[in-house]
Amino acid sequence: MAKMLDGPVPHGARSVSWPWYHQVLTSELTPDAKKLLVSYSGVSLAELEAHIYSVRDKAWGIFPWPCVGEFWFLSFGLAKHPLYKNMVLPRLKAGHTLLDIGACLGQDLRKCIFDGAPATNLYASDLFPEYEELAYDLWRDHDKLPSGHFFADDILADNASFTSGLLMTHLGPASVDIITITMFLHLFNYENQLRVATRILHLLSHRPGSMILGSQAGSIDFGEHPLKPPFHRGEAGVKRTVFRHNPESFERLWREAGQAMGVPLQVSAVLQAPTDFLAAADSSFDLAFKKRRYLTRSETRRLYFSVMRT
Repeated sequence: MAKMLDGPVPHGARSVSWPWYHQVLTSELTPDAKKLLVSYSGVSLAELEAHIYSVRDKAWGIFPWPCVGEFWFLSFGLAKHPLYKNMVLPRLKAGHTLLDIGACLGQDLRKCIFDGAPATNLYASDLFPEYEELAYDLWRDHDKLPSGHFFADDILADNASFTSGLLMTHLGPASVDIITITMFLHLFNYENQLRVATRILHLLSHRPGSMILGSQAGSIDFGEHPLKPPFHRGEAGVKRTVFRHNPESFERLWREAGQAMGVPLQVSAVLQAPTDFLAAADSSFDLAFKKRRYLTRSETRRLYFSVMRT
C-alpha cells in the first residue's frame, strides 16, 4: 500500500554537504520572516539567526527534506497566493476552518494568526509528530495557538489506517472549509497524487465554495520525472518518480478525483514565475494570465491553483 515514506532515510541523505543544505542564511530570511519572528514570536534580533539555525538542524535530524535544508519554513507560501488577501483571510476572520497539509513547522498558520485569523479555527498536519513541538520552539507561541491543532498523519496510508488516523477521527470527513497544500502534491507520482486528492476531498466541507489551494513546482511539459540521489530509490530499490503538472494536466487530475468522489469542482491553475504572477494578480485569480506562461522551454515553474467545490 502507498505511504508517504516507503523506507528509512536514504543512506547519506543527512549529510550537510548536499547543495540544498544551506550553510548560511541569505535571502531566506525575508523581511516578512524577520517581522514575524520578532513581532509575533518575540525573538530578539541578537539571537535571531542562531535560533533559526538551531531549529533547522533539529528539523534536519527528523528528516532531511531539501526544503528544510533551504529554510523553506521561513517562507509563507499561502500568503503569497493571489486568493489569500481577498478570499482566504476574510473567510478565516468570518469563522471558516483551515487545514494545512504538509505544514512542516506551521509557518503558514502563524502568518494567518499574525494577519488576524482566529487560531481556534486553524489546523495543521504533517507526517512527523515531532514537528508540532519543534514548531512551537520556532514560533514561541504556546500562548497563541492551542495545542491539539496539529495532526501527525500519513495521507497516503492504507484505507484502514487513514480512516482511523487523526485527520479522520479528530477533524472528520467533510469538516474543513479551506485546505491548503503548498509545495506538497509535487512530492508524489501521479498515482499517489490522485490518492492524495481523493483523501483531501474526503476532508473538504460539503459547503459550496469550500476550497483547496496552494502552489507547487510545475513544468511546461507535464509528466513523471525521476528523482535524483539520495531520494531516487524507494523500498526494494524501486526507482522513484514525481509528477510535474502544467495547468491542463493539473485540472485533469482534480477532475478525475472529483468524478471518483462524486464532488463537483471548479479547477483553476496558472503556471508562472511567482514574481510575475504576484505583481499582476494580487487581488484575484485571473485566468487570463495563462496567456503569459513561459512557453520557450521545459523549465520548472511555480504552479498556483485553486480547486473549489461548486
